[in-house]
Amino acid sequence: MEELYSGHGWRVTFEEAPLPNGKVKRVARVTRCDTAHIIAITDAGKVVLIREFRPFFKDYIWMLPTGRVNKEPDPKAAALRELQEETGYRADDISFLCKGSHSEGFPSINHVFVARKLTPDPLPPDDTELIETYECSVPEAIEKVCGSSHVHLPSAFGLLFYARKEGL
Repeated sequence: MEELYSGHGWRVTFEEAPLPNGKVKRVARVTRCDTAHIIAITDAGKVVLIREFRPFFKDYIWMLPTGRVNKEPDPKAAALRELQEETGYRADDISFLCKGSHSEGFPSINHVFVARKLTPDPLPPDDTELIETYECSVPEAIEKVCGSSHVHLPSAFGLLFYARKEGL
């Protein structure tokens, strides 16, 4: 393995990956900490989405509450913290839905959780994040996320996975 860069939570390497036919493929890999994404469902059955300004896109995008798994020992704890920071809700019930990575070359894991039994209990927000919250139906949430100028793929996948699992 050859390390090309390491810093600010990111690591870029070249690695050799053996193939079943005996050959070896040289692969670039980008790693960073895992992320947690939360499908928060209100007592009325609405999804809590956020609309966040992304400076490099120069636009707001719709997405699930999302954050890095870097301050807590596990993704569920990170999901609970991010939900409070970004939406002002505490969840008394949170369950794992699914997980996956973007690609072999970007193997960091995206963990998706479903949060219920929400209670207003905000944590101080990050002062560099411009976030608005919005409550809507699952189909409307899918439309907003998938209709953004820059689609947040983990949010889109999580919502579609949830809708399919729930038969919506």
